[in-house]
Amino acid sequence: MNGMEAVSKILGKENLSQFFADLSKPNKENAVPRGRVANVFLVILAEGELVIRHEGGEDVTLATLDGEKYPMILHEKLVSAWRREMLEQLRHDYDTHKEDLNKVRGKNDEWHCSLRPTAAAGKKEERIGGLCRECPNCMVFGYAVGEEEKYNLKSRIEGDVYLSTLPEQRSVVVRTFNAVDEPTHTTFIQSEGARTGALFRLSLIRVGTPFVGKVAMKDLSPAEFALALYSLIHTTRIGGIKSDFGKVRVIIPAIALCDHEVSSGYEMFQKVKGIDNVGEIVRKINEHVKAYEKECMVLTSNDFSPIITEVVGKNKHDIVKEAWSNGLNFKRCIEEFIKSK
Repeated sequence: MNGMEAVSKILGKENLSQFFADLSKPNKENAVPRGRVANVFLVILAEGELVIRHEGGEDVTLATLDGEKYPMILHEKLVSAWRREMLEQLRHDYDTHKEDLNKVRGKNDEWHCSLRPTAAAGKKEERIGGLCRECPNCMVFGYAVGEEEKYNLKSRIEGDVYLSTLPEQRSVVVRTFNAVDEPTHTTFIQSEGARTGALFRLSLIRVGTPFVGKVAMKDLSPAEFALALYSLIHTTRIGGIKSDFGKVRVIIPAIALCDHEVSSGYEMFQKVKGIDNVGEIVRKINEHVKAYEKECMVLTSNDFSPIITEVVGKNKHDIVKEAWSNGLNFKRCIEEFIKSK
Protein backbone atom coordinates (compact mmCIF):
# COMPACT_ATOMS: atom_id res chain seq x y z
CA MET A 1 0.00 0.00 0.00
CA ASN A 2 1.44 3.38 -0.97
CA GLY A 3 1.20 6.58 1.04
CA MET A 4 -1.81 8.06 -0.74
CA GLU A 5 -3.77 4.80 -0.47
CA ALA A 6 -2.97 4.69 3.26
CA VAL A 7 -4.06 8.29 3.85
CA SER A 8 -7.29 7.76 1.88
CA LYS A 9 -8.09 4.69 4.01
CA ILE A 10 -7.28 6.52 7.26
CA LEU A 11 -9.39 9.55 6.40
CA GLY A 12 -12.12 7.71 4.51
CA LYS A 13 -11.84 10.03 1.50
CA GLU A 14 -10.51 9.85 -2.05
CA ASN A 15 -8.98 12.56 -4.26
CA LEU A 16 -6.82 14.15 -1.56
CA SER A 17 -3.72 14.83 -3.65
CA GLN A 18 -4.26 18.62 -3.64
CA PHE A 19 -3.50 18.69 0.09
CA PHE A 20 -0.17 16.83 -0.08
CA ALA A 21 3.18 17.32 -1.77
CA ASP A 22 4.12 15.07 -4.68
CA LEU A 23 7.67 14.13 -3.76
CA SER A 24 7.87 11.08 -6.01
CA LYS A 25 10.60 12.91 -7.92
CA PRO A 26 12.66 16.09 -7.38
CA ASN A 27 10.91 19.32 -8.36
CA LYS A 28 12.49 22.57 -7.18
CA GLU A 29 9.02 24.16 -6.86
CA ASN A 30 8.39 21.91 -3.85
CA ALA A 31 11.23 23.62 -1.97
CA VAL A 32 8.92 26.48 -0.95
CA PRO A 33 5.52 26.30 0.84
CA ARG A 34 2.60 25.78 -1.55
CA GLY A 35 -0.44 25.98 0.74
CA ARG A 36 -0.95 22.30 1.54
CA VAL A 37 -1.83 22.18 5.23
CA ALA A 38 -3.19 19.35 7.39
CA ASN A 39 -4.51 20.86 10.63
CA VAL A 40 -4.46 18.02 13.17
CA PHE A 41 -6.42 18.57 16.39
CA LEU A 42 -5.22 16.78 19.52
CA VAL A 43 -6.26 15.77 22.99
CA ILE A 44 -3.33 14.69 25.18
CA LEU A 45 -4.61 12.70 28.15
CA ALA A 46 -2.41 12.17 31.22
CA GLU A 47 -2.58 8.43 31.96
CA GLY A 48 0.01 8.81 34.72
CA GLU A 49 1.33 11.74 36.70
CA LEU A 50 3.45 14.12 34.61
CA VAL A 51 6.45 16.36 35.31
CA ILE A 52 5.94 19.18 32.80
CA ARG A 53 8.58 21.83 33.29
CA HIS A 54 10.72 23.98 31.02
CA GLU A 55 14.05 25.76 31.29
CA GLY A 56 14.17 28.13 34.26
CA GLY A 57 10.64 27.30 35.39
CA GLU A 58 8.82 25.47 38.15
CA ASP A 59 7.79 21.80 38.08
CA VAL A 60 4.61 22.80 36.22
CA THR A 61 4.50 25.44 33.48
CA LEU A 62 1.41 27.61 33.94
CA ALA A 63 -0.50 30.06 31.75
CA THR A 64 -2.75 32.71 33.32
CA LEU A 65 -6.03 32.83 31.40
CA ASP A 66 -9.19 34.66 32.44
CA GLY A 67 -7.76 35.21 35.92
CA GLU A 68 -6.92 31.52 36.56
CA LYS A 69 -3.75 29.50 36.10
CA TYR A 70 -3.77 26.48 33.78
CA PRO A 71 -0.95 23.96 33.18
CA MET A 72 0.39 23.93 29.64
CA ILE A 73 2.73 21.86 27.48
CA LEU A 74 4.90 23.78 25.03
CA HIS A 75 5.14 22.38 21.50
CA GLU A 76 8.88 21.72 21.88
CA LYS A 77 8.14 19.34 24.76
CA LEU A 78 5.81 17.24 22.60
CA VAL A 79 8.08 17.41 19.54
CA SER A 80 11.15 16.15 21.41
CA ALA A 81 9.26 12.98 22.41
CA TRP A 82 7.55 12.71 19.01
CA ARG A 83 10.85 12.90 17.10
CA ARG A 84 12.40 10.23 19.29
CA GLU A 85 9.41 7.94 18.73
CA MET A 86 9.67 8.40 14.96
CA LEU A 87 13.40 7.62 15.12
CA GLU A 88 12.62 4.40 17.02
CA GLN A 89 10.17 3.40 14.28
CA LEU A 90 12.71 4.22 11.56
CA ARG A 91 15.51 2.29 13.29
CA HIS A 92 13.26 -0.74 13.79
CA ASP A 93 12.36 -0.75 10.10
CA TYR A 94 15.99 -0.18 9.06
CA ASP A 95 17.21 -3.10 11.16
CA THR A 96 14.68 -5.36 9.41
CA HIS A 97 15.05 -3.99 5.87
CA LYS A 98 18.61 -2.64 5.81
CA GLU A 99 19.51 -3.72 2.27
CA ASP A 100 16.27 -2.35 0.82
CA LEU A 101 16.60 1.04 2.52
CA ASN A 102 20.31 1.37 1.69
CA LYS A 103 19.32 1.11 -1.99
CA VAL A 104 16.92 4.03 -1.47
CA ARG A 105 19.70 5.95 0.29
CA GLY A 106 22.20 5.08 -2.43
CA LYS A 107 24.71 4.19 0.28
CA ASN A 108 26.14 1.03 1.83
CA ASP A 109 27.27 2.50 5.15
CA GLU A 110 25.39 1.98 8.41
CA TRP A 111 22.65 4.59 8.78
CA HIS A 112 22.41 6.27 12.15
CA CYS A 113 20.46 9.31 13.35
CA SER A 114 19.89 10.51 16.91
CA LEU A 115 18.92 13.54 18.93
CA ARG A 116 21.80 14.35 21.24
CA PRO A 117 23.07 17.69 22.54
CA THR A 118 26.43 18.83 21.23
CA ALA A 119 28.38 20.49 24.03
CA ALA A 120 28.96 24.22 23.66
CA ALA A 121 32.45 25.17 22.58
CA GLY A 122 33.77 28.65 23.23
CA LYS A 123 31.09 31.20 22.44
CA LYS A 124 29.06 28.81 20.29
CA GLU A 125 25.64 27.80 21.57
CA GLU A 126 24.76 24.22 22.41
CA ARG A 127 22.91 22.58 19.53
CA ILE A 128 21.41 19.22 18.69
CA GLY A 129 23.92 16.92 17.02
CA GLY A 130 23.91 13.37 15.69
CA LEU A 131 21.30 14.10 13.01
CA CYS A 132 21.88 12.38 9.67
CA ARG A 133 20.20 15.09 7.53
CA GLU A 134 18.76 12.49 5.16
CA CYS A 135 16.10 10.39 6.94
CA PRO A 136 12.34 11.13 7.08
CA ASN A 137 12.73 12.42 10.65
CA CYS A 138 15.30 15.04 9.65
CA MET A 139 13.44 16.00 6.48
CA VAL A 140 10.07 16.43 8.27
CA PHE A 141 11.17 18.02 11.55
CA GLY A 142 14.17 19.90 10.17
CA TYR A 143 17.72 20.43 11.35
CA ALA A 144 20.37 23.10 11.85
CA VAL A 145 23.76 22.76 10.22
CA GLY A 146 27.24 24.14 10.66
CA GLU A 147 28.75 27.05 8.79
CA GLU A 148 30.04 24.78 6.03
CA GLU A 149 26.48 24.04 4.85
CA LYS A 150 24.38 26.31 2.66
CA TYR A 151 21.04 26.07 4.46
CA ASN A 152 19.17 25.08 7.61
CA LEU A 153 15.99 23.07 7.18
CA LYS A 154 12.86 24.35 8.92
CA SER A 155 10.36 21.92 10.38
CA ARG A 156 7.30 21.26 8.25
CA ILE A 157 5.34 20.46 11.42
CA GLU A 158 4.31 23.50 13.48
CA GLY A 159 2.39 23.77 16.74
CA ASP A 160 1.51 26.28 19.41
CA VAL A 161 0.61 25.39 23.00
CA TYR A 162 -1.30 22.52 24.58
CA LEU A 163 -3.45 23.82 27.43
CA SER A 164 -5.03 21.84 30.25
CA THR A 165 -8.80 22.12 30.26
CA LEU A 166 -8.66 22.20 34.08
CA PRO A 167 -7.19 24.95 36.29
CA GLU A 168 -4.21 24.38 38.57
CA GLN A 169 -6.39 23.59 41.60
CA ARG A 170 -7.99 20.64 39.78
CA SER A 171 -5.02 19.41 37.72
CA VAL A 172 -1.90 19.65 39.92
CA VAL A 173 -0.90 17.57 42.93
CA VAL A 174 2.20 17.96 45.15
CA ARG A 175 4.07 14.78 46.15
CA THR A 176 6.89 14.35 48.67
CA PHE A 177 9.75 11.93 47.89
CA ASN A 178 12.96 10.71 49.47
CA ALA A 179 16.12 12.00 47.81
CA VAL A 180 17.52 8.91 46.09
CA ASP A 181 20.49 7.87 44.04
CA GLU A 182 19.15 7.72 40.46
CA PRO A 183 20.99 4.57 39.26
CA THR A 184 20.03 2.42 42.26
CA HIS A 185 16.84 4.18 43.39
CA THR A 186 17.97 3.87 46.99
CA THR A 187 18.91 6.41 49.63
CA PHE A 188 22.45 5.04 49.72
CA ILE A 189 24.74 7.40 47.77
CA GLN A 190 27.80 5.37 46.77
CA SER A 191 30.19 8.31 46.37
CA GLU A 192 29.43 9.53 49.88
CA GLY A 193 29.22 6.09 51.44
CA ALA A 194 26.28 7.06 53.60
CA ARG A 195 22.50 7.02 53.59
CA THR A 196 20.60 10.25 53.08
CA GLY A 197 17.39 11.32 54.74
CA ALA A 198 16.63 14.31 52.57
CA LEU A 199 13.13 14.90 51.21
CA PHE A 200 11.99 16.82 48.17
CA ARG A 201 8.69 17.73 46.55
CA LEU A 202 7.42 17.70 43.00
CA SER A 203 4.35 19.37 41.56
CA LEU A 204 2.80 16.83 39.19
CA ILE A 205 -0.01 16.87 36.66
CA ARG A 206 -2.82 14.68 37.99
CA VAL A 207 -3.78 11.43 36.28
CA GLY A 208 -6.71 12.02 33.91
CA THR A 209 -5.94 15.66 33.13
CA PRO A 210 -6.74 16.48 29.46
CA PHE A 211 -4.74 18.95 27.34
CA VAL A 212 -5.95 20.31 23.99
CA GLY A 213 -3.96 21.68 21.07
CA LYS A 214 -3.29 21.54 17.36
CA VAL A 215 -0.43 20.93 14.94
CA ALA A 216 -0.17 22.12 11.36
CA MET A 217 1.58 19.69 9.00
CA LYS A 218 2.64 21.64 5.93
CA ASP A 219 3.56 20.34 2.48
CA LEU A 220 4.12 16.74 3.59
CA SER A 221 3.87 13.86 1.17
CA PRO A 222 1.15 11.28 1.96
CA ALA A 223 3.75 8.78 3.25
CA GLU A 224 5.39 11.42 5.47
CA PHE A 225 1.96 12.40 6.80
CA ALA A 226 1.02 8.78 7.58
CA LEU A 227 4.36 8.14 9.30
CA ALA A 228 4.07 11.38 11.32
CA LEU A 229 0.56 10.46 12.52
CA TYR A 230 1.65 6.91 13.42
CA SER A 231 4.62 8.22 15.42
CA LEU A 232 2.48 10.87 17.13
CA ILE A 233 -0.16 8.46 18.45
CA HIS A 234 2.58 6.10 19.65
CA THR A 235 4.28 8.85 21.64
CA THR A 236 3.42 7.52 25.07
CA ARG A 237 5.64 9.52 27.47
CA ILE A 238 6.45 13.21 27.68
CA GLY A 239 8.04 15.51 30.23
CA GLY A 240 10.71 14.93 32.85
CA ILE A 241 11.78 11.80 34.78
CA LYS A 242 10.14 9.53 32.20
CA SER A 243 11.33 6.38 33.94
CA ASP A 244 8.79 7.15 36.70
CA PHE A 245 6.33 9.65 35.21
CA GLY A 246 5.01 10.93 31.90
CA LYS A 247 2.53 8.34 30.56
CA VAL A 248 0.11 9.93 28.09
CA ARG A 249 -2.32 8.96 25.36
CA VAL A 250 -2.66 11.07 22.22
CA ILE A 251 -6.16 11.27 20.73
CA ILE A 252 -6.84 12.74 17.27
CA PRO A 253 -10.52 13.72 17.03
CA ALA A 254 -10.37 15.93 13.93
CA ILE A 255 -8.26 16.80 10.88
CA ALA A 256 -8.91 19.78 8.60
CA LEU A 257 -7.21 19.77 5.19
CA CYS A 258 -6.85 23.27 3.80
CA ASP A 259 -4.65 25.74 1.92
CA HIS A 260 -3.90 27.57 5.17
CA GLU A 261 -3.69 27.02 8.93
CA VAL A 262 -6.92 27.30 10.91
CA SER A 263 -7.76 27.57 14.61
CA SER A 264 -5.36 27.22 17.56
CA GLY A 265 -4.88 25.48 20.87
CA TYR A 266 -6.13 28.59 22.67
CA GLU A 267 -9.30 28.71 20.58
CA MET A 268 -10.06 25.08 21.40
CA PHE A 269 -9.29 25.70 25.07
CA GLN A 270 -11.99 28.38 25.15
CA LYS A 271 -14.53 25.80 23.93
CA VAL A 272 -13.66 23.07 26.46
CA LYS A 273 -12.45 25.02 29.50
CA GLY A 274 -13.44 23.32 32.76
CA ILE A 275 -14.44 19.98 31.16
CA ASP A 276 -12.72 16.81 32.39
CA ASN A 277 -14.72 14.24 30.39
CA VAL A 278 -12.69 13.25 27.32
CA GLY A 279 -15.75 12.19 25.32
CA GLU A 280 -17.35 15.59 25.83
CA ILE A 281 -14.09 17.35 24.93
CA VAL A 282 -13.88 15.37 21.67
CA ARG A 283 -17.51 16.18 20.85
CA LYS A 284 -16.94 19.90 21.36
CA ILE A 285 -13.70 19.90 19.33
CA ASN A 286 -15.48 18.19 16.43
CA GLU A 287 -18.30 20.71 16.67
CA HIS A 288 -15.75 23.53 16.65
CA VAL A 289 -13.77 22.20 13.67
CA LYS A 290 -16.93 21.71 11.59
CA ALA A 291 -17.28 25.50 11.58
CA TYR A 292 -14.40 25.49 9.05
CA GLU A 293 -16.19 23.27 6.52
CA LYS A 294 -16.66 26.15 4.07
CA GLU A 295 -12.90 26.68 3.76
CA CYS A 296 -11.46 23.21 4.56
CA MET A 297 -12.15 19.54 4.07
CA VAL A 298 -13.09 18.63 7.63
CA LEU A 299 -12.80 15.04 8.87
CA THR A 300 -13.94 14.05 12.37
CA SER A 301 -13.94 10.92 14.51
CA ASN A 302 -14.05 9.84 18.13
CA ASP A 303 -10.35 9.11 17.57
CA PHE A 304 -8.41 8.46 14.36
CA SER A 305 -5.75 6.55 16.31
CA PRO A 306 -7.13 2.99 15.86
CA ILE A 307 -7.43 3.29 12.07
CA ILE A 308 -3.96 4.91 11.86
CA THR A 309 -2.49 2.02 13.86
CA GLU A 310 -4.26 -0.57 11.70
CA VAL A 311 -3.43 0.91 8.29
CA VAL A 312 0.15 2.04 8.92
CA GLY A 313 0.97 -0.90 11.16
CA LYS A 314 0.06 -3.42 8.45
CA ASN A 315 1.96 -1.53 5.74
CA LYS A 316 4.73 0.09 7.75
CA HIS A 317 7.74 -0.83 5.64
CA ASP A 318 6.06 0.30 2.39
CA ILE A 319 5.18 3.64 3.99
CA VAL A 320 8.58 4.09 5.65
CA LYS A 321 10.39 3.25 2.40
CA GLU A 322 8.27 5.77 0.49
CA ALA A 323 8.87 8.40 3.19
CA TRP A 324 12.64 7.82 2.83
CA SER A 325 12.41 8.31 -0.93
CA ASN A 326 10.19 11.39 -0.53
CA GLY A 327 12.52 12.96 2.02
CA LEU A 328 15.58 12.51 -0.16
CA ASN A 329 13.69 13.99 -3.12
CA PHE A 330 12.69 16.95 -0.93
CA LYS A 331 16.35 17.48 -0.09
CA ARG A 332 17.16 17.47 -3.83
CA CYS A 333 14.32 19.96 -4.40
CA ILE A 334 15.93 22.37 -1.97
CA GLU A 335 19.39 21.95 -3.47
CA GLU A 336 18.04 22.54 -7.00
CA PHE A 337 16.13 25.59 -5.80
CA ILE A 338 19.26 27.06 -4.19
CA LYS A 339 21.34 26.45 -7.33
CA SER A 340 18.75 28.21 -9.48
CA LYS A 341 19.02 31.44 -7.45
